[in-house]
Amino acid sequence: MDKEQKDHRDRLIALGFVSLLLIVIYGPASAWFVAADRFVYDQLASHVSQPSPANSVIVSIDPQGQSATETAADYQQLLKLTGQYNASRVVMANPPAIKTEAELAGWEPLLRNGPPVFLPSHHPLAPNASRSGYLDLKQDPDGILRRSNLWYLNDGVMSPSLPLAIALANLDNLPATDMVRNDAIMFVANYEPAARISAKELLASREPALHIAGKTVFIDSDPPLVSAAAQLPSRQYVTLSEITAAMLGSIESGRAITAPSWSGMMELLAPAVLAVLAILLLPGHSRRQIVLATVISITALLALEALLLAVAHTRFDLGRPIVVLTSASLVSAWLAGAVRDAARDAFQRGSDFLSAGRLEPAFAEFRRCPPTESLANAMYKLSLAFEEQAQPERAEAVLGWMKETQGATPTSTQKLNVTTGAPRQLGRYVIEKKLGRGAMGAVYLARDPRINRAVALKVIPIEKEFEDEELKEARLRFFREAESAGRLTHPNIITVFDCGEDKHLAYIAMEYLQGTSLTYFKDPKKLLAPRKALELCARTADALDYAHNAGVIHRDIKPANLLYNARDDVLKISDFGVARLTDNNRTKTGIVLGTPMYMSPEQLGAETLTGHSDLFSLGVTLYELLTGEVPFKATNIALLMKKITSEDPAPVSNRRPGVPPSVDTVLFKALAKRPEDRFANGADLAMALRNCAKYAST
Repeated sequence: MDKEQKDHRDRLIALGFVSLLLIVIYGPASAWFVAADRFVYDQLASHVSQPSPANSVIVSIDPQGQSATETAADYQQLLKLTGQYNASRVVMANPPAIKTEAELAGWEPLLRNGPPVFLPSHHPLAPNASRSGYLDLKQDPDGILRRSNLWYLNDGVMSPSLPLAIALANLDNLPATDMVRNDAIMFVANYEPAARISAKELLASREPALHIAGKTVFIDSDPPLVSAAAQLPSRQYVTLSEITAAMLGSIESGRAITAPSWSGMMELLAPAVLAVLAILLLPGHSRRQIVLATVISITALLALEALLLAVAHTRFDLGRPIVVLTSASLVSAWLAGAVRDAARDAFQRGSDFLSAGRLEPAFAEFRRCPPTESLANAMYKLSLAFEEQAQPERAEAVLGWMKETQGATPTSTQKLNVTTGAPRQLGRYVIEKKLGRGAMGAVYLARDPRINRAVALKVIPIEKEFEDEELKEARLRFFREAESAGRLTHPNIITVFDCGEDKHLAYIAMEYLQGTSLTYFKDPKKLLAPRKALELCARTADALDYAHNAGVIHRDIKPANLLYNARDDVLKISDFGVARLTDNNRTKTGIVLGTPMYMSPEQLGAETLTGHSDLFSLGVTLYELLTGEVPFKATNIALLMKKITSEDPAPVSNRRPGVPPSVDTVLFKALAKRPEDRFANGADLAMALRNCAKYAST
């Protein structure tokens, strides 16, 4: 079964499970999933505050030790006080019981002559109040009050709830339009306590107006906590006055949490939509990816619900969608684990077959595995094993299958090199990708599997470059020079680790430096600052001095062989031990090895070279880094050789601002035609360059 078939199977399994889950959600276990919605809402709502009305106070009568008549008398006395000291309005969410007509008659003047008084509709005093409304608190089965209707059907007429009736009485600050829908529901959250004063303190106060003038006064005989009528999602216990104050404050401040008309339909669709998305997107991924995607999705859903509550004051249930998404993710993760286990077993069987030399069964097992680094290595070994058994067509089949099915895995494609035509391995080095190409060969990024180290592999087709009579001498010279270069240890010289020959190719394994050659800075638009160019060439001169003292001459100093990592400010010379390979020989095209425009006069004349030749080449390099042009240019090699051996370059200081005249003197000496007229060694040249850098622009 291939990956596509596995993904299709996993989606069908996930679809069946989620379909059953959706039936359960809206069927026999709906109450449990409603509880999930409530739990999510409670966690978020506890952080959403519902303020009491502005300028409000709860005046609480202590009924302990009093008769009902005495408590009613306190109510009446407080009503008189609110009228006397100009309270804005009075709310009695839980007024005292009225048993007789005589008692009712005593209340009428108090209710009609003072500030507006608001009472529950079911109370006998309601007809005499300014306005009344329903206060019917229905808690959920778990004992938590989360919602309250804003409208109630009474004898065929829709009547407002008590908080809404109070808000509607204020014509200057009418509630939002979504409050006047017949099906409007308000949700409660975290109650911000209103100011509270006992009736005894208010009646004994010398200045009652300070407490009630111009304020909304809630009068009750319900001590906090002791006479709590409900528990909120924030786990606060509130009295009838407190819950009325919270709802009224939310309505008047525009922060009432309501459910829009479209929420019911969306709450039904959301679980199904998330289930479909989970089934389409999750199968085929690893457990880690599934878990990460699920965590991000659930976090986003919770953030969305919190944002709707806190900013839009909208209640939208996402508990059930979260449960569905989590369930679909668990199934997908379980299936991913089953696939992973099967793939691991297949990989183990394939490895066992490969070790036993049973290549075809190994290929069959490896094809059942998902693309990984380990599989790429195993397939690579399998292709080599087919080649060793003289089955090149099967080796190509392995590589072709990897290219077709795992081409999206960069490391595998690079290791197998099925598209570049490059060798897949030289010696023990596994080639990953090509870095560049020179006159005599290419440079690859490779890996030493023994120590898992990245190396730059310089590869030269030595048998193609030399005739039979020259090949033996060239091979001896190559290894001798590579060995000499391998002894060089300097911070500005690329370290040579190893050399060898394989598949008719000579190679040198060198330190891999992530950076670019100074060729990048030859462009006149990208020139380095004069001081920086002088400093880099001074480092190069130091490294050449070290190599020359060790008896090693580079022979091909040029910008392309100076590698620079600008981030770490590291410069290193590359290709030590390569130029000597065909020194004094010509390639098949008849071009002298190296780049003639950087060569010293004695190198062009095939004379015996000393370190002074490298210093000349460094002078040419510096000239080019400062101006963007080499000092000697010509239309053909013969004319170029004549200029190098007989003409002096134009002064640099005249061509670029910021280059001090002392640089002209240094370059004149470095580019002297005779070796003995140049700097005695690289250290002297480095010192001269650093002295010039002090006066160069940055």
